[in-house]
Amino acid sequence: MFINALLLLILLFSLLMLISTMMHMFSGAPWVPSSRNTIELMLKESKLKPGQVVYDLGCGDARLLIKAEKRFKTKGVGYENAPLAYVAAFLNKWIHRSKVEIRCKNFFKDSFKPAELIFLYLGPNVQKKLAPKLKKECKPGTIIISNTFHLPDFEPIKKIPKTKTNNTVYIYKI
Repeated sequence: MFINALLLLILLFSLLMLISTMMHMFSGAPWVPSSRNTIELMLKESKLKPGQVVYDLGCGDARLLIKAEKRFKTKGVGYENAPLAYVAAFLNKWIHRSKVEIRCKNFFKDSFKPAELIFLYLGPNVQKKLAPKLKKECKPGTIIISNTFHLPDFEPIKKIPKTKTNNTVYIYKI
């Protein structure tokens, strides 16, 4: 009985890995978790206030949203369409008793109008496709913080260069 259950878990995990790999191949955005130091830097620079609506596009395991919620009392919405990362986000949310919303959905099919701050850690090709949507849908004053990659056709209000402990961070304001 135990062996059957173990084999079933291994099969499910393998299936999730295969589906996640296929999703990454087609989406152009593999799951690469942000370092703790980069997350701390992004949160520090965000200057979040209680009640703000925060989006994380490609939220991975949702650590950034959960930390923002716990530290600043924000309302978080994360998008993750890779099954393995989505399961990790869901488990992380459950473990931390978080109220952030994790959507297993393509963020290109939703509106960004409610967002007051948007975190990004997406590849250059995805960001190039995303830039016009952000310009069209984000309200004036929306802050966008991008980990590692510059957002095309946007001028950063601040750029924090890469160091030994964190990635380059770009900050934009609509």
